[in-house]
Amino acid sequence: MTGRGNARPVQAVDAEAWIRLRTELWPESPHDHPVEVTSYFEAPPGRAACFVVEDGSGAVVGFAEVGLRSYAEGCVSSPVGYLEGIYVAPGARRVGHARSLAASCEAWSQSMGCREFASDRAIDNEVSSALHEALGFEEAARLVCYRKAL
Repeated sequence: MTGRGNARPVQAVDAEAWIRLRTELWPESPHDHPVEVTSYFEAPPGRAACFVVEDGSGAVVGFAEVGLRSYAEGCVSSPVGYLEGIYVAPGARRVGHARSLAASCEAWSQSMGCREFASDRAIDNEVSSALHEALGFEEAARLVCYRKAL
């Protein structure tokens, strides 16, 4: 047990909890999560990592995924550590879990040669906005994306 607020690298025994938490964060693609998590453990990516955090009872209550990108909006160096997703279960928030997860992702990014760390959020996700600001991120740009079916 790591104790409250201490993030650690995800392990195969965490797969079920990681899938559950990913589904809470990204409910629009629930069938993708088991496949992606299984793939992560079968062939660990060199350019990505996942960290989890436990509550005082040892239950995994949050995760953060980080990867390397060659470019991120507002950044001037490459590669850039990119916070691909961060989530803490509602009942476990506001006790330092997200800060611990983000710090682990930042340390991993630095170990991979990054000088900058970036992230994004949906424009209407004010909870994510508040979290990013609390973690020390500065807004770099606003972007509207378009799609067209072919």
